[in-house]
Amino acid sequence: MRAVFLKDLLIALRDRGAVFIALVVPVFVISILGGALQRNRNPLVRLPVVNEDQGPVAGTFITLLRDHARVEEVDRAQAEYLVRDRNRAAAAIVFPEGLSKAYLQGRTADILLLTDPARVGEVGRVKVLLLLMDKRAAALADPLAEERLSLKEVNLTGKHADPGSFEQTVPGYALMFVLLAVIFGTAAAMHDERGWGTLPRLLVAPAGFTWMLLGKLAVRYLVGIVQLLVLLVFGHFAFGVSLGPSPLALVLLVMAMVFPVVGLGMLTAGLAGTREQTLPLGLAFVLTFSCLGGLWWPPWVTPEWMQKISSIVFTTWAMQGMQDLMLRDRGLDALAVTVTILAAYGVAFTALGLALFRARHSAR
Repeated sequence: MRAVFLKDLLIALRDRGAVFIALVVPVFVISILGGALQRNRNPLVRLPVVNEDQGPVAGTFITLLRDHARVEEVDRAQAEYLVRDRNRAAAAIVFPEGLSKAYLQGRTADILLLTDPARVGEVGRVKVLLLLMDKRAAALADPLAEERLSLKEVNLTGKHADPGSFEQTVPGYALMFVLLAVIFGTAAAMHDERGWGTLPRLLVAPAGFTWMLLGKLAVRYLVGIVQLLVLLVFGHFAFGVSLGPSPLALVLLVMAMVFPVVGLGMLTAGLAGTREQTLPLGLAFVLTFSCLGGLWWPPWVTPEWMQKISSIVFTTWAMQGMQDLMLRDRGLDALAVTVTILAAYGVAFTALGLALFRARHSAR
């Protein structure tokens, strides 16, 4: 037993790259996850405000809101643009003309809330801010009275007024499982060729080494597409998750989402010197892209620094495409930018992974 122990220990320590990756990668992943779970102590939601009233009541509301949100005074068109078109804010508040006059005359006055229900969590925060504002106004002995003010909500982005938690969890976790299956499957398959002794045959095959690898990647790509579609369809029938207005747009988006995932699998194979190294590297990619890309939770719950860097992660664009399709009822036209960006990530990951793998294994 002692001899077997020493032999296996020496074999494990001989692969210094695997030892290094096994120690460093978990530290990196833990740092990312720890940062994501650390909430901001004083989170400030971005809140466009349209002051069409220009009266004392609206002015008091805006003053109180500034203590709890990043208020941006804009016109009505800009507010709708930020919420509906750019999705930069979950909601915008409109104080309509005549608000102060109606209130001071004892009549009920409406406050208009323009919302993007696809970001239901942030919309809820804005509504809570309005309630807190009323309470603080009462504490300051302000003449505002809640019963004279009514909140009218207008959905700018789709038909789903109150999306449930499944709209976040089903597409997010579906993509995470595809990441797990495709990345590990792709990377392991590439290194299995080496372990089985078939890699030298691929090197001398008349079809060309790169084309042989692309053929293998095509299989993983097809498997990933089928897996993601099955999971989304299951979520639709089991939990009522919307699949959007266009089946063609759904299929196109799924194809675009799986492309960079396969590219990550190829990149993992290229970075890993051995099959054993694919496990920590692949797991690091899965956890990092899931965390930063909003697969586990909405991006607004993470620290501000993480929200800023999440835009460079392809999974963020994938989730945005899902929300545009499923919650905002947008079709092919709205997905053009998202699909293009995902395709660019796929090309970059695949090309880099192929180059690294060829260099490691002396491809011609």
